[in-house]
Amino acid sequence: MNDATRYVEASETKSPLHAYVADHGRGVSQSDLEQTTIAGRSITHSDDVETNDQDLIADGIRATNPSEKSCFDNALKMWEHNSRLKYVEGFALMSNLDVGAVEHAWCLLDREHLVDPTTASFDSYHGVVIDDPEILRRYADESPYEGVIGNHKNRCEFLRERGYVG
Repeated sequence: MNDATRYVEASETKSPLHAYVADHGRGVSQSDLEQTTIAGRSITHSDDVETNDQDLIADGIRATNPSEKSCFDNALKMWEHNSRLKYVEGFALMSNLDVGAVEHAWCLLDREHLVDPTTASFDSYHGVVIDDPEILRRYADESPYEGVIGNHKNRCEFLRERGYVG
């Protein structure tokens, strides 16, 4: 079990967001990740990403121009660029910092290979794929984009619709 998964499981009673991610998420461990530079951007991806898929990631980075501290927007733009990149929200953790995990968004290439276009800082991840295009397009129209699961602009509509918020 990775550190982000441990964090999510230990904090599932903290909020409806934590509970949803604990119930539906999946973890990716540091041992399965590689931090590298693709298309001039420092990113994290699964260590088993094939060379031709790294080209797909590079194309996405060039097309979307990810920016620091905009993980939700970056991951959503990557999904819009290529539907093989599934949008994921959850928690990511830096093991050398004692702050717990932070709410974060990234992608899964073909639902199995992590691609974090925002940063190469995190060591472990635990998140949920959100693959309903209608939901993602509705949130894509927001500015600034603040994510789907824990979005407070709409009073946590995603969690409310799933029975996690009364």
